[in-house]
Amino acid sequence: MPTEQTTSDADRWNQRYADARMPTPAAPDALAGLDVEVPRSGRAVDVACGTGAQTLWLAERGLNVVALDVSPRAIEVVAAAAQSRRLSPRVETRTVSLHDGLPGDLRDVDVLVCQRFRDPMLYDPFVSAVRPGGIGIVTVLSAVGLDGEPGPFHAPSGDLSAAFDRHDTEMLLDVEADGVASVVFRRR
Repeated sequence: MPTEQTTSDADRWNQRYADARMPTPAAPDALAGLDVEVPRSGRAVDVACGTGAQTLWLAERGLNVVALDVSPRAIEVVAAAAQSRRLSPRVETRTVSLHDGLPGDLRDVDVLVCQRFRDPMLYDPFVSAVRPGGIGIVTVLSAVGLDGEPGPFHAPSGDLSAAFDRHDTEMLLDVEADGVASVVFRRR
């Protein structure tokens, strides 16, 4: 049963995506200029996928992708975009609240992407969801290098480093600048 928080989040994002157009597939921002081989087969999850640019990119690479978002409207756009690109067999869409954590069946994924959504309670589950040898790609808004005052969703300096530089991960990228922080890790 949806909580009041979940309903307000969904309503807010539904309004934002009310007039959304089908996205163009795009690699996660953190991969720009990074020489890391993202798998071309296996399972992936796109957390807080929005309209699904990264979902489509992953599916075009050959991965089977579960796209998660709180907004039913965003999920409609992802599903329509996957259908129009003939990627529907590779894309599963789910409207979910992440306040309850990641869905329990999302384990042993080859790639996890979370772009521009921050919930520190999900950091450990993100690592646990990635199979050994798999890759996690996380980008959040950051207080570092921000022009102006950080908002409630901006990560403090070092937030992602502290969460993902662990004994069971190999850090491939860890950068904070211009109001954005990103990590790319490989699960050991």
